[in-house]
Formats: sequence, structure tokens, C-alpha cells
Amino acid sequence: MKKIIFVVAAVIFSLNSANAQIYTENQNASVTEQVLKELNRERSLLSQNLEFRIKEIDSKITNLDESIKNSNSASEKVEKLLERVKYLEERQEEIDKNTVSVYKYNYSSAVLNLASMEREIKPLNLFNTSREFYTTLDAVGNPMNYEGYQEWFGKFKKYIAEEKEDDARLEALNHMLQVTGDLAKGTPFTGMFAGSLFDGISNFIGSLNRRDKELKEESMKMLKLTTSIAQFTHDKDLIETEWEAITKSLNELKELQNKAMEDNLVEILDIKKKDFTEKFTNETNAKKRTQYILDISKIAENKIVEERKTNPENWKQEYHDQMLAVQNLKIRFGMLTFRILENLEKYEKLIHKYESDPFLKDEMKNLRLKLDLVRNSFESTFNPQEYIKASNEMYIVE
Repeated sequence: MKKIIFVVAAVIFSLNSANAQIYTENQNASVTEQVLKELNRERSLLSQNLEFRIKEIDSKITNLDESIKNSNSASEKVEKLLERVKYLEERQEEIDKNTVSVYKYNYSSAVLNLASMEREIKPLNLFNTSREFYTTLDAVGNPMNYEGYQEWFGKFKKYIAEEKEDDARLEALNHMLQVTGDLAKGTPFTGMFAGSLFDGISNFIGSLNRRDKELKEESMKMLKLTTSIAQFTHDKDLIETEWEAITKSLNELKELQNKAMEDNLVEILDIKKKDFTEKFTNETNAKKRTQYILDISKIAENKIVEERKTNPENWKQEYHDQMLAVQNLKIRFGMLTFRILENLEKYEKLIHKYESDPFLKDEMKNLRLKLDLVRNSFESTFNPQEYIKASNEMYIVE
């Protein structure tokens, strides 16, 4: 009995000191993680109390069973059987309390994790739309950024202008240069344009005589450079295609998250989205965010208790469905961050492929520095494996 009193006292103390405990947690932990840790600590203490209570009831039932077995009085047996039924009902009540406690924690976990996604998606979206080394990637694929190319290309264009009337392929290349725009503005060296450009440069080299030895050597060098850039651009574009798919998935995830926010915070918990945005999403003060998220968790817990009272037969279903929906969202978010990390690894392979190219090696060094900065920034913010693991373990099993 003393143990039970001690546990109850510990629970009360824990509830009263929740904020103070949360604020002294590891500053590196997120607000949601801190609050959930505190809620789980409270739930664990209540669970211990439940275990003690059930053991106490079981002991009484065992004693009654023994007494009924040894009793010769019919009236005494009836009396003890009625008492036994009372204890069984008390036992079931305690089990029901545990079910409610588990649902209170799990639904709070769902709501808080859903809320945290609001702040997690924003930096991911920002990262996806403003990859810092993207400008450097484009610069590598623009031949006009390489020493001597722009001046040489002027000579090549002059050749095209002079010979286009007598060569259909040069006429086509001249047309494509006019349609696709100035190479200095980053016209990509891919597809039919690249093929026509190679043919045109080859013709230009073939037209040069011995007196143009220096220009011929320079043109051979520029042809090799153009070839390297064209292949690099092709390989880069394959990676960029995956970014488009990632962006699409991110937008879909955001729509699902918005719907889940509407279903849970607005419809079920009656929290105004404007208030949530102001007090959590855009709030920079960690203590204020913590207090607000604590308030939301209590609203969620109270909603579970209220629902059980008003709908005792089927109170679990809606909340169970919402919890599964949020968990699936979290897992999808984790998988999306994993895809981003994988795509960054593809850039690493791209750099490795061209770092020995005599024309691109210096650019690859610069590109690697930019990639390392972006990847380190991403990995310090997102840990896909840990995120997915936490998503799979975000609920307590009864």
C-alpha cells in the first residue's frame, strides 16, 4: 500500500513540475521530443500505479477463491462470490484506465508529431528549392565560363555565318543557336543541339589549313571541352530529374499534412490554424513553443476522455485511424529525406567521375566544397534513418 501511495505522489509531483523538467532537458532535443518524453514519464508512473493496483486486486481475488473453496456455508460463498465480482469489475476498470491512458499518450503523440511536421517541412522545402551549389552546377555546364572559350566561339560563329548557305547542317545549327539563345546565358549542351554543335565544330576544324595550326589546336581543345561539358550536363540532368520527382512528392506530402492538420487540430481539437501558426510554427521562443505544445497535448488527452464518455462503444476507431494516418505521414517524410540524401550522393559520384577530366577538374574541386556544405547542412538537420525509426516507434502498444 505504501508503494501505491508513493507512486501516486510521484505522479502528482511529476504533473506539477512538468514545465520545469522540460525546460531543463537537453537543448538539442526538439520541443516535441521533450514534451513527449515528459508525457511518457507521466504515463509510465501511472502505469506503475496501475500494476500495483491490479496486483493488489488479484491478491484479494486469490484470497477470496481460497476462502470460497474452504467454506462450507452457502450464504458465505454467495457473499464472497459477490465480493469477487466486485473486485473483477474493479480490475476491469483499472485495465480500462490503462487503455485510456495509452490512447491519451498515443493520440497526443500523433498530434504533436503532426504539429512538428509543420516546422520540419519548411526547412526541407527551403533546402529543396535553394540548393546552394545549384548555381555552381550550372556554371560548370556553361562553356563560356572557361578561359578562351568565348573568344574562340566568336570565331566559330563567324565560320557558321560564312558557310551556312553552302551547308545545310551549318544552316540548321545557326538556326538552333538563334532559337535556343546565347550560350553565354546557359543554353544546355544536350540532345540534338549538342550533336549539331559537335558536327559544326568538326567541320570548322576540317576547314582550317596548315597556316591556321594554332587555331586548329585551339579548336580541338574546345571540341574536347565541349564534349566533356555536354556529357557532364547529360549526367547532371539525370540527377535533376529526380529532384523534380522529389519536389512533387514534397508537395503531395504537404497537402496530406495540411489535411491531417485540418482533421485533427481544427475539426477534432477545435484549435484555430491561425493561432497554431502564430504560437508554434512561427514562434521563435522555445519556452513559449513548449508551453503551447503542452497545452495542445492536454487538449488531445481531454478529448480522448470526453470521447470515451460520449461514445463508449466505439470511441477508439476515429482516433486509431488518425494515429495511423499521422504515422504514415511521418514515415513518408522520412523516406523523402532519405531520397534527398541519396540524390546528394549521386552528385558525389558525378564529381568523382569528372574530377580527373583535365578540363573540369578545377571546377569539380569547387563543386565538391559546395556539395559538402549542403550535405553537412542537410545531415545536421535531418537524419532519415533515425526519423523513420522514431516514426515506427512513436506509439505505445497496450
